[in-house]
Amino acid sequence: MLLDEPLVNLDYKLREGLREELTQLFAAGDSTVIYATTEPGEALLLGGHTAVMDAGELLQYGPTAEVFHAPQSLRVARAFSDPPMNLLAGTAAAGSVQLARGPALALALPESVAGAVTIGLRASALGVEAGAGDIALPGTVELAEISGSDTFVHVETAVGELVAQLTGVHRFELGASITLYFSAARAYVFDAGEKLARAPAWRKGN
Repeated sequence: MLLDEPLVNLDYKLREGLREELTQLFAAGDSTVIYATTEPGEALLLGGHTAVMDAGELLQYGPTAEVFHAPQSLRVARAFSDPPMNLLAGTAAAGSVQLARGPALALALPESVAGAVTIGLRASALGVEAGAGDIALPGTVELAEISGSDTFVHVETAVGELVAQLTGVHRFELGASITLYFSAARAYVFDAGEKLARAPAWRKGN
């Protein structure tokens, strides 16, 4: 059975309810279902296996959680992130990555990875409260928007504009000073050929 974005024109409450019902139906049935969607969150909720396609090209196929946590290329990471993954230019050398106009991140990379790299940070990896060993990126609030139970904050920093996804409803004044924090352990690294060089550790089943 092929379902091509079946929930796209429904209102939020109905869409969320039907997503849950579809997940239960798929788990209980013995039919093969191909479900086309442009929403990464929908694919993660439904589980199973995911094929990421871009411009008619199959980029990666595998268990949905594995594709999400270990995108094999920058193209997959861009396609399978909502909001889009924050991408930062850096230079890899001697066990660290120096961000352009920013701090250095202590990251163990394969010996073959050197020179220009791209650091990827999901919006959920950024926060406004510091943890032990976190990297600080001061900036100013460009936009703050509430979506469901999350707040998305767009912040202009020395390394570029970043989007942070914060749980709960938060109020920020436009133009206000703010500092974002993240752990280097949650950073993705893509080499000069845009192939995955490092992904954050994750446990299968999560």
